Amino acid sequence: MTGFTQGLQQHAQQRQRAIFALEKLAQCLGTVSKGIYGAAGADETALPSAIATAYQQIQHATDKLLQGTFRIVVLGDMKRGKSTLLNALLGEPLLPSDVNPCTALLTVIRYGPQPQVMLHYTDGRPVQSLDFASFKRDYTIPPEMARQLADKNELAFPDISHAVVTYPLPWLESGIELVDTPGLNDTETRNQEVLSYLNEAQAVLFVLSATQPMTLDEQRYLNNYLAHRGLTVFFLLNGFDRIRSGLMDPNDASAVAEAENKIRATFQSALADVLASDAYSQRVFETSALEVLRQRISGVPVESTHLSSFLTALRSFLVEERGQAALTRAVTLAQQAQRSVAASVARQVPLLDDSLADIEAKVASVQQDFERLEGIRDQYRQLIRASCDRTATELSNDFKTYLVSLSDTFEQDFTEAQPDLEFLEFLQRDKREEFYRAFKRAFERYINDRMAAWEFTAKQKIGQAFDELNDSASDYQVAYAEVVEVIHEKLMGRRFYAVGQKYNPDEVKVWTDNIQDLFEDIPENLNSAVNSFNMFWQSVLQMVLVYVCVSIVLQLVGLMFSSLFLNIVGVIAAAGGILAAQAAYVRQEFLKATQQAFAQYLPQVASEQQPSIYRAVKDCFKTYETQAIDRISADIATRRVELSKLVEQKQHQQTDQQQQIQKMQSLVTDSAAILTQLEACLEHNATVT
Repeated sequence: MTGFTQGLQQHAQQRQRAIFALEKLAQCLGTVSKGIYGAAGADETALPSAIATAYQQIQHATDKLLQGTFRIVVLGDMKRGKSTLLNALLGEPLLPSDVNPCTALLTVIRYGPQPQVMLHYTDGRPVQSLDFASFKRDYTIPPEMARQLADKNELAFPDISHAVVTYPLPWLESGIELVDTPGLNDTETRNQEVLSYLNEAQAVLFVLSATQPMTLDEQRYLNNYLAHRGLTVFFLLNGFDRIRSGLMDPNDASAVAEAENKIRATFQSALADVLASDAYSQRVFETSALEVLRQRISGVPVESTHLSSFLTALRSFLVEERGQAALTRAVTLAQQAQRSVAASVARQVPLLDDSLADIEAKVASVQQDFERLEGIRDQYRQLIRASCDRTATELSNDFKTYLVSLSDTFEQDFTEAQPDLEFLEFLQRDKREEFYRAFKRAFERYINDRMAAWEFTAKQKIGQAFDELNDSASDYQVAYAEVVEVIHEKLMGRRFYAVGQKYNPDEVKVWTDNIQDLFEDIPENLNSAVNSFNMFWQSVLQMVLVYVCVSIVLQLVGLMFSSLFLNIVGVIAAAGGILAAQAAYVRQEFLKATQQAFAQYLPQVASEQQPSIYRAVKDCFKTYETQAIDRISADIATRRVELSKLVEQKQHQQTDQQQQIQKMQSLVTDSAAILTQLEACLEHNATVT
């Protein structure tokens, strides 16, 4: 696995170098500022405000890089070969992947010095360690049991949240974490657990069967949970070798090529909503997991198997896209921090040789200007809140209208989404309970599908609202910068710097340079280095919609089902019982009665659930407001503290003026040198192939 591992290890080395540079930069800020300001050490609460902010930025960037995990979630319907594929990647049959048993636990695979399995419980019990043989024997279930549990919406092991498999593989040590999931047609409870992992994933590996058309569950999962969410999805068409073996003459090259091309065209059409046509070859790969596993066990390097092209694409994505994005974000934060420190020093040095009276007079002269800055901040806050109220009201009203209207198209939508219900079982006393469970599960899936459809339009509206806020931010940035320049003019005037350099009025950027950082890309601060802001509010809405879905199902299914039986039996009895065995008639009457009951209860449910949507949207904007306004408030506070510190220093004559200037300049020079090292890490990582 040389090429794949080397690429990841090279990126890991650059990440470690970047972490080392960031830690040096933090140490530089703490040590040098202690000499300048007499701070108690590298404690951000004791540092002057500008350096404290920079210190916090560096700590944030360091923490993100220290996490250093590429999480890849492996999805697929039951019996698609997910575990076999992972075993092929690992090079050993560690995970349960026999012909019959199904994986019953969500399993996280990560690096560890010793091979072991650890079970994590839901009830607070200590983590249990066990060997691989016991894990494969005790925590897999037959497909028939998996289907029965799915029908009942039950988990095979409800007291276990997940398993963690550790293994000493070099490429796992480089930061990759794999999440093996049960089948997509597992319980809705388990599906929601998988969604929580998706929100933290860097990529998704979706395993499909090359010899079977995409199932309804696969299409549903792709459309509801993966499409249009900014997730990078790799598709593996497993069992591609079986296309040849299924032909009358597997040695007929033209017949094989024709059959394979038909399969490719089928999947290209099925994945059109998720992949652009030009991205198909970069994200869809043909393989045989079982064949690769056999080769790996016999010692064949994985790069000599079907998985080589996939691993090349995965390495490129993780290192050149995700890894580079993480390093870029760290460098950006360090640049902002260093620029903030340099600007702070440049603002203070020219004032050091002023008398105490002069400094006090200048500080007093700009107090009203600081109040103007606070006014601009408060106006921006009001703009955010107005947009919040408007968007929350519009979306919650839209949700209520949408929910009530579901009954209009219920029969068509439900039939398309749930074609396999055996409606005749409804009339059989001994099978009625089984049918009820199947109907409840089908109805839950139908509601999930409808909520996902509404969420798609809702997130577009929220995105538009935030785009408008970002556009408005540029106007507030201009107004803010104008006031800052006024403050700068009052403090500096047309004069010489204390170090003998003539003041240049064009160099007001030492006061305004970081304002662009202040107002631009505020939402990005809400997430990790590689996630966009919309992933935050998508996850907020998603969790609310899950709750809404469960509430609707619990309220409606029992009420509807109890009245449906009498209604339908009455209709059949009126028809003389002649049509009782005709499934089409029973389906028609059942869906008609369901639609009527649905329409009866929906308005009440919509009114009850509307506030949940309103609060969810408000939560999105509240987080945005907190992050945005806190940054602006911190900038105002930083500027004020700088001036108060100058007054304090003059009052106590704490240090020699020239010595203090030299230390300030050393802080700028040293931090710039460390930043150059950090930028070199970014450049070197870009060359990893």
